[in-house]
Amino acid sequence: MERRPESSPASALARCVGDVPRFNATIWGRQPLVTTSIARGSDGDHFEDVLSLDAVDEFVTNSARLPAIRMILDGSPLAPRQFCTSTRLGGRELLDVIDPVKVVARLGEGATLVLQSLHRTSVTVAAFVTHLQDEISHPVQANAYLTPPEATGLAEHADLHDVFALQLHGSKQWWVEGLGDLSLHPGDVMYIPRGVRHRADTATETSLHLTIGIIRVTYRQVIERVLQHGPASLDDPLPIGYRHPAGRDGLERGVDLALEDVLDLIGAADPEIVAVREQNRRLAPPPRVGRISSISRVDDLGLASVIQWAAPQPLAKLIQELDGQLDDGDGRADVDQGAQPPDRVTIDVGDRVLTLPTTTLSALRLLGDGHPVRVTDLPGLDEPGRLVLARRLVREAACVIVTFDG
Repeated sequence: MERRPESSPASALARCVGDVPRFNATIWGRQPLVTTSIARGSDGDHFEDVLSLDAVDEFVTNSARLPAIRMILDGSPLAPRQFCTSTRLGGRELLDVIDPVKVVARLGEGATLVLQSLHRTSVTVAAFVTHLQDEISHPVQANAYLTPPEATGLAEHADLHDVFALQLHGSKQWWVEGLGDLSLHPGDVMYIPRGVRHRADTATETSLHLTIGIIRVTYRQVIERVLQHGPASLDDPLPIGYRHPAGRDGLERGVDLALEDVLDLIGAADPEIVAVREQNRRLAPPPRVGRISSISRVDDLGLASVIQWAAPQPLAKLIQELDGQLDDGDGRADVDQGAQPPDRVTIDVGDRVLTLPTTTLSALRLLGDGHPVRVTDLPGLDEPGRLVLARRLVREAACVIVTFDG
């Protein structure tokens, strides 16, 4: 089992790029970049706390199954039967269990081992990815690539997302559009923007690197979300036969009216409101460990315990919808608007909806930021109320217990 990291680094992004303001101003989304651990002011930081060869070995050995692992040879995927085996579990025959012996054999033949979605399956990678995602505000995912000497992994290609390539072990030879030929060594990090072509090979030693994919949130997406609030007429179908010459006039009239509606919508949009909406649209964090241990010990949770939001759905939508009905403090009615506030609030936690008293709103707002919170610091409730809310959220798997004694 992997050990849960004791603490997160002060800045996951700084560990990758060094000078964060410079990266944001001149590199991000514009051009590739390679930084060494020395250049970042962290000589010797090879990201051993994130992923190591031993961790890869343990992952492969402990009955991993498809599609958590795949293998590639000369740029083409291998058939699962070449690195999987069958086994019986609970009276069922499983055909997709990774066979460590076959994996080693394929590595010896020059195949690359790919560990997919490690932000979901590795505690240490998930911790780093969560910290990085919290910093950069864009969704993050992670795969690892173990390539034997003198081998080629993926053929030349361009990704549909931005990439940080963290070299963890050995060295790897890259060709990157805009940078040319280069070598990465342990502790080196390369940033490759979306759409930049690249390829990689190994020389005389085995290479392990972690690819962190960043799914950009773009201004185009922001505008598309603004359009989602447009008039229902934008969802009307085009006229029957619009592709025929006789349908041109009707199509032009419809497009003209739709464009007028869009221009009116965009012209009336308040940039501040749009920006706040984007900030409130929290990203779903990578799955957090701790649910089973938390619910097993929920009765031991006390006021000094620390809990953290863990449900896949954020609270931002709930809070935003209620902002016009409740004040920012203790959940009292906003008498200026004259609206009757609800006495209950609902939270979507993924597979079900929780209903809670409105008096919990301030505490829910605080938990909705995603940071660890001491139970005694939950606002708007007395001490018994704080314990009741914390235990309810843990039992419903909406929160996990980070520590029991703070």
